[in-house]
Amino acid sequence: MRAIFYLVRKEIKNMLLDLLRHPARLILYIAVLAMLFFSVVSQMETRPSAHYLNFSILHGVYFAILLFISVPSVLNGLKSGATFFRMSDVNFLFVSPVSSKIILAYGLLKQMGSTLLMMVFLLFYGGMASEMFGVVPWQIVTLVAGIALMVFTIQVITLLIYSFSSGRPGRVRTVKLCLYGLVTLMVGYVFVSFLANGSTLDALYSALVSPVLTFIPVVGWIKGMVFGIITGSAIDTISYGVVNMITLAASILLFSKSNSDYYEDVLQSTENTFELKKAVKEGRSFRNRAEKPVKVRDTGINHGWGANTFFFKHVRQSLRRNRIPFVGVSTLVLAAVNLILAVFIRSISGTDGGQVPTGILMAIALMVSCYILFFFNAVGEWSMELMKPYIYLVPEKPFTKLVWASVSNVLKPALDGLVVFIVLGLFLHANPATVLLCILLYASVGFLFTAGNVLSQRLFGQVVNKGIVMFIYIIVLMILLAPGIALSVLVYTMADYLPGILIGMPIFLWNVAVSLGIFAACRNLLSTAELNS
Repeated sequence: MRAIFYLVRKEIKNMLLDLLRHPARLILYIAVLAMLFFSVVSQMETRPSAHYLNFSILHGVYFAILLFISVPSVLNGLKSGATFFRMSDVNFLFVSPVSSKIILAYGLLKQMGSTLLMMVFLLFYGGMASEMFGVVPWQIVTLVAGIALMVFTIQVITLLIYSFSSGRPGRVRTVKLCLYGLVTLMVGYVFVSFLANGSTLDALYSALVSPVLTFIPVVGWIKGMVFGIITGSAIDTISYGVVNMITLAASILLFSKSNSDYYEDVLQSTENTFELKKAVKEGRSFRNRAEKPVKVRDTGINHGWGANTFFFKHVRQSLRRNRIPFVGVSTLVLAAVNLILAVFIRSISGTDGGQVPTGILMAIALMVSCYILFFFNAVGEWSMELMKPYIYLVPEKPFTKLVWASVSNVLKPALDGLVVFIVLGLFLHANPATVLLCILLYASVGFLFTAGNVLSQRLFGQVVNKGIVMFIYIIVLMILLAPGIALSVLVYTMADYLPGILIGMPIFLWNVAVSLGIFAACRNLLSTAELNS
């Protein structure tokens, strides 16, 4: 144990020294902490209760956030598990005479610290929660702590699922079916409950706070515990808290008792990373010899030459996942979310004797879709290419490689928008011009998000804390989007008789122009490899 404590002390010391050697990074952290402080102080101001939205909405939003965190994590864990270790950990710990259980405990504790650091940027959403629902600072901290607990718990459960299903395709399919079925039942329960109780706003509130949802494993339990603390319900706090702790402890115990080859996978991953970095330095290609064979229908890229081969490679990879390139499950999920949202809003507005105009419904769907796109965009093909050496080894100009490697990230939002808004437009009987405007704006925002990702990579690389980078990334995107929105508002105030597509066109043109400018400014991004272990 003394060796573990020594390693932790040295890591903390080296982290602080590294921060002092990089003043720009230190200034970034100080600026973020200062903004966090002022954000918390501003939340202490009291406002009239009539200003706030119904607290039931916060129940639904929080539950959706927990689902958004847990489901992708479990699905990704079915493929490769979840690792708590880096190359330095493997080099020092895996070859040392230390119990594997102690090493696992060390990894869990370090991951818990990393999770808390990544959750810091969520505190900035506290201002929004305070404005909309009247929550006070300690309640905001409770909400964020619940999300941090969710991230940590789901990673531990992912380890257990991986040990249970690794190398067993039948078990993988069973876990996926159970997960999809559970999510479908949850969404279906809320929707059916809403319709059965009259499709009113009160029916929606009742469905969102239903105790049935808190019975859902892990997601519902954490949500029940967090809102038990916020509302002062000792029964909910204690009961769900105990269930969560038992689940977490049991998952760790079962994994430590399992015969999983998890540590061998970590060692193999570390070896691959080392060989990859060595290949980059020596200017040669790298092939993962230990990679498990993947069943595919077609082989070979068959198209492209030089830098544009990356785009055709992405097309081939997309065809292996979906029959139509870049149109898959995420497209269907986005379309389903917008359709359900439209039904909810129309049903609620209809009970008040009026109907929300179709154009307003399309605008709401566009904003929700852009918010979801922000998270989808972070895991696109462009981000994956930076983890491999090939993009740096291709003897082409860096700007040419940057453009072709990013085309798929720009093309997917355009195709998603084409499918989603045509389906939604047909469902709502919307004006074709409104549908076209939504498609163009969604595609341009996707282009801007990709450009922002490139800019973030240029400024921060892959070494800064991801939570801090995420917060700065959000601020940068808001700044980039603001002028286009302001121009459209200006056009509307000066000539509100113009068609909606002309009023919204400044946003589209601005997004495209700024995105092209960012790509031009970052044209030499791929001239130097910057890989992490």
